[in-house]
Amino acid sequence: MKSEKPRILQDGRDMTMTLVVLGLAMILTVGFTGLCSFNPGTPDNGPVREVDSSAFLRMETQRADYPVREPASPEGWQPNSVRAGMVGEHITTILGFVTANGDYVHALQTSAPADDLPADGKARISDGTVDVDGVTWVKKEGVDPNTRRTWVADLGDVRILLEGSANDEEYRTLAKAMQDAPILEKRTN
Repeated sequence: MKSEKPRILQDGRDMTMTLVVLGLAMILTVGFTGLCSFNPGTPDNGPVREVDSSAFLRMETQRADYPVREPASPEGWQPNSVRAGMVGEHITTILGFVTANGDYVHALQTSAPADDLPADGKARISDGTVDVDGVTWVKKEGVDPNTRRTWVADLGDVRILLEGSANDEEYRTLAKAMQDAPILEKRTN
């Protein structure tokens, strides 16, 4: 005996109805797990991850071939990242901050020549210089709008590169903090 489908399922509507039922079942199943959310509007920044920058910088004194500076965190700023790296054959120490305004800027310390900085391969053009308490910082702007601008200074025994999304005043604040930062005593094993 031949069974007939109900009239509603005899054309393309049967596939559409099946997909609707499956879609609703999926939404209900995933919704009850709590593994998804919908938050219209702009995203809120989560809590800033705290790092022990002091301990990291003290460890870096063993490895670095330049005097490592430990800047005081400007008021309202929080160190949120530390890492070691290389610029060519030169060691680098990088300390990042979230500013009081929620922007990001990091300071890279290295013995690499100032002309080699930044070494990320992104095209930048000179944007003049800025004087911070007698120290000249060379400003470079990215050719591409997605390339972050940099400030570079040669402090004699170490070169400092600042890079991030912060504004000029925040760059100036970190530049001053790096210039005034005490040099850590070289640690031995």
